[in-house]
Amino acid sequence: MVPVSKVTKLLGRPRDRDREQAIEKAAMELVNEVGYERCTVEAIALRARASKATIYRRWRNKQELLVSALNQHALNDIKEIDNGNLRDDLVELVSEKVRILKSPDGALISELMAAANLDEALGKLIPKTIREQQDKSIVRVLTKGIERGEISKHANVELLLDVIPAIFTYRIFTTRQMVNKKFVENLVDDLIIPALQKPVQSKERK
Repeated sequence: MVPVSKVTKLLGRPRDRDREQAIEKAAMELVNEVGYERCTVEAIALRARASKATIYRRWRNKQELLVSALNQHALNDIKEIDNGNLRDDLVELVSEKVRILKSPDGALISELMAAANLDEALGKLIPKTIREQQDKSIVRVLTKGIERGEISKHANVELLLDVIPAIFTYRIFTTRQMVNKKFVENLVDDLIIPALQKPVQSKERK
């Protein structure tokens, strides 16, 4: 019989998701409090009451840790949406995204996006992570609309994947204008729904 200690050494220690979440949350808190540059692995370990060895066993560097935290917490906070019609689903989806961006999680997203312009390692991870999570929630809603026959399967979904996040992100972080329910409803009714009713135009000319 192989000793337990030897098995542990061969297979590695089992992942403790509760411990990982505590470390991720400590990292998020520190970024919001002191900024990306001053949020070091040492500071995260101290805040989470963990050793640096524990952190490095799970993440190779602070960039991977912060992206994991962003992915698991700040970007993964939208529940399943199904109001029975596409228009109401889109209003709820955009409203939820606006709520997240106005929360402390939104401040974290903004800080990491800014830091990604200066940190090459972070810059390779952040845009892909944010885009993937944005796409998942939007595609789920649009797929239900297609299944209900509200929009064509040829609707220009790719365009909306760029437009939907860009508009309210720009309004919140750049122009600092109000994003209230009326704005969200106008965005859905006057821009998103009409855009979805136009099929993708083929680049090929007959």
